[in-house]
Amino acid sequence: MDALDVILRRFGIPPRLDPRPDDASGFLVPFHIEGREICRSVKKTHECCFTFVEGVEMQAVAIQDEMDIIAMHAGMFWLLCRLAANAAGSGVFPSFEGPLEARWNPAVERSVETPRTLLGEGVPFDWKSETTSWIAYPERQILFLAILSVLFRFVTYHEAGHLWYDHGRRRGGRDRASIFVDKTEPSEAGSVGAIASQAREIIADSFALERTIKVIDRELTLKAEFEMTKILRAKLLPDQKAISGFVLTMVFIYFRVSDRSNWHSASLHALSHPPAPFRAKAIAAALFEHRHLSISEDAAGSAIRSATAGSEAILSVMLGIYPNLHWLENVSTTEFDDHFKKIYDEIPQWC
Repeated sequence: MDALDVILRRFGIPPRLDPRPDDASGFLVPFHIEGREICRSVKKTHECCFTFVEGVEMQAVAIQDEMDIIAMHAGMFWLLCRLAANAAGSGVFPSFEGPLEARWNPAVERSVETPRTLLGEGVPFDWKSETTSWIAYPERQILFLAILSVLFRFVTYHEAGHLWYDHGRRRGGRDRASIFVDKTEPSEAGSVGAIASQAREIIADSFALERTIKVIDRELTLKAEFEMTKILRAKLLPDQKAISGFVLTMVFIYFRVSDRSNWHSASLHALSHPPAPFRAKAIAAALFEHRHLSISEDAAGSAIRSATAGSEAILSVMLGIYPNLHWLENVSTTEFDDHFKKIYDEIPQWC
C-alpha cells in the first residue's frame, strides 16, 4: 500500500480506482491524465496527485497531507458524462449536426424530481449504450467532449483552488493534515468558522472558473488547425466572449444539478458551503469583476444574462422538465446580500 492509499484510508475516502482502457464509461483514462496535468499545474512545495476513487456519490475532495491529493468519486464522473451525453442527444445547441431537433416536452412528475435524480446519480455511465442515438454524428461527439471537458475541469480546478491557496494548512496549522469535501449539499458547520468555510468555497469556485476559461482559450489557440477546433470555433466558441459565456452556462447547469435544495431549513450563517444558487450568483459576480480574457464589461454582462436564461432552457429541454424560474431569485434577498458582504470581507484572509 503506497502513500496515496494510506492517506485516502486515513480520511475515510473510498479506495482509488485505477482507470482501464476498456472501462465502460469510455473516458476515465484520458480524463485521469488531464487530472494529473491539473495537479502538476498547481504543484508548489508538495507533491500533488489526482485520482479517481470508487465512491458513487456526486463528490470530489482535496486533501493536504504529506502529499496533496485531488480525488474525484466515480459517481461524480459518471454524472458529468451523463449530463454531457444528454446534452449531445437532446438537440440542444442546434447548430451541431445531429439526429433530431430540440423539443421541449415537460412532464410535471419529472419536474418535481431533482435533476441529479433524473440523471441517475450513482448509476455507472455506459458509453456504448448511452450514446446510440447520436454516436453516428461526429459534431455531436465534439459537443459531448466540449461539455464534459468544461464540467470536469471546473470540478477539478475547484479542488485545485483549495490547494493553490493552501487552504488546508492555513486553516489547520502548517503541520496538520486537512481535507476539503466538495459536497453537493451544504452541511451545518456551526456558526464559528462557517463564514470562513464559505469564503474558501467561493474562492475555489472563482479560481476554477478563471482556469477553465483560460485553458479552453489556450487550447483552441494551440490547436487552431484541428478540424474539431474549426467546428467549435464556427458553431460554439468563435471568440473570448463566447468562451466565457459557454463556460459560465455549463457551470450554472452544474450548480443546478448539484443542488438538493435541502439547505432552506438550516441557518445560512452555519453552513459549510454556500447554497448552490448563491454560488452561481457569486461566480457570475466574479466573472463581471475580473472579466477573464480581457472581455469588456458589456461582454461580461451579456455572458451572465445568457448563462442565466440559457442554462435553465438547456436543462429543461434535456430532462423534459419545467424550468425553475425562481432558482436564483431564492438568493436575491436582502438577507443573502448581507451574507455575501460578510463572505466578501472574509475572502482576503484566504487568497
